[in-house]
Amino acid sequence: MKYPIARLSKFGLFRSNIYRILKRPYLVVGLLSYLVVILLVAAYLSKSPVYTSNMELVLPGTGNSSSVSLNDIGEVVSKTNTPFSGGGFNPRITYKEMLSSRTVIERAAKELNIPLNDFGKAKIKLTEQTSIISLAVRGPSKELAQEKAFSLYQSLQQELDELRADEVLRRDESIQNILGQYHERLNLTRSAIVEFQQRSMLVSTDQMDQLVLMLSGVKERKLYARAETNKLKEYINQLSEELGVSPKLAGQAFALQSDVEFRAYSTELGKSITKLTEYSSRWGVNHPKVVAQQKRLDFTRSTIDKRSRELFGVNSATIFTSLNLEFTPKRAQMFADLIDAFATYKGQTSLLSDLERSTENLSDQLKIYSREVIELERLQRDFNVAEAIFTSAAARIEASRADVFASYPVIQMLASPSYPTLHSSPNKLIGLIAGIAGILFITFGLFLIWQRAHLIELLLKKS
Repeated sequence: MKYPIARLSKFGLFRSNIYRILKRPYLVVGLLSYLVVILLVAAYLSKSPVYTSNMELVLPGTGNSSSVSLNDIGEVVSKTNTPFSGGGFNPRITYKEMLSSRTVIERAAKELNIPLNDFGKAKIKLTEQTSIISLAVRGPSKELAQEKAFSLYQSLQQELDELRADEVLRRDESIQNILGQYHERLNLTRSAIVEFQQRSMLVSTDQMDQLVLMLSGVKERKLYARAETNKLKEYINQLSEELGVSPKLAGQAFALQSDVEFRAYSTELGKSITKLTEYSSRWGVNHPKVVAQQKRLDFTRSTIDKRSRELFGVNSATIFTSLNLEFTPKRAQMFADLIDAFATYKGQTSLLSDLERSTENLSDQLKIYSREVIELERLQRDFNVAEAIFTSAAARIEASRADVFASYPVIQMLASPSYPTLHSSPNKLIGLIAGIAGILFITFGLFLIWQRAHLIELLLKKS
């Protein structure tokens, strides 16, 4: 029995086409996969544009050192090593983690008044064998991308400043206790010196040096004084021997020669002797004028003897009469020299006695100083050691405060954040390449699945 072929309606034709397509599942899956790829590429290309600002930071590669010399105390050395001197420490890794940390990003986002999630994280790249850190900061606009890069750099610098300040503070607190002990020891040694100075004759070691110099000077003057005294003594003895008088007699002779009455009698005695000699040679000894002149001469001599006894004692008239200096000027000058030398000798003798007493006193004082200076030097050494330790510790604190880049090296901006002219995302070329690659991978995969039985049969035959 034969049935006639009926003509299908439009709905029946549509149903038949759907049935025919579903009988080809690989084609359906391929078309759907292609559609998904196209939709993904379209969605990527329809995204809002994103701009990228690039910035480069650099760490200096050299360290520095400084040395401070303190007079009579010591030396303080401050040294900052190069950031890359330690094999197990690389500050670039530390700074990379800090740039990605929540604290730095929060501070940068707060500075720009944008939410933390909208700020995002920068893309950080470390260039090998260099000290350069490259950053790429993304933003929805050109200006915001550049501002985000600047804000991130400033936030990093603020974080480093806070860490350095905290390090210095903690280091100062740890040293402050030890420094207080050094200061207490310094005060104790200073108090010991003051107490010793109050109860002793010695205040400073300079007194000892001055006393030694003074004693040496006194001894030197004593040697000169003794030599001068011996010289004057020999001069006086020799001059007294030549003149035949002692310095005392020479002085008394000058005193008589200065007496007006004695000088008048001496002058009268000279005249009487002259006239007596003249009269005796002319008339003889029994002549009345000779006799009268002889009486006058005897009276003058008795008067001189009386006057000399009144001034200098018995039997001095005969001696002083022979020392008539009025008519012998040179002899009178020698008498004056003798008297002057004797007076100088007496002065030098007195000076020598004073120098002897001064030498004894200074020697006794030097013995006392010698015992006390040992104790004072010991106390001074203790004080100097305590002062050196305290000053060195204080100087180390100041040096450590100045050396704030030891743990966190300086980081500088090598290249300022760029102002992007073109958006970095979405990229049409990347979208096109991704779409083509997706279609190719899907087609190749479906082909392998469709022909898997034939391929397995070929592999089994070959094996």
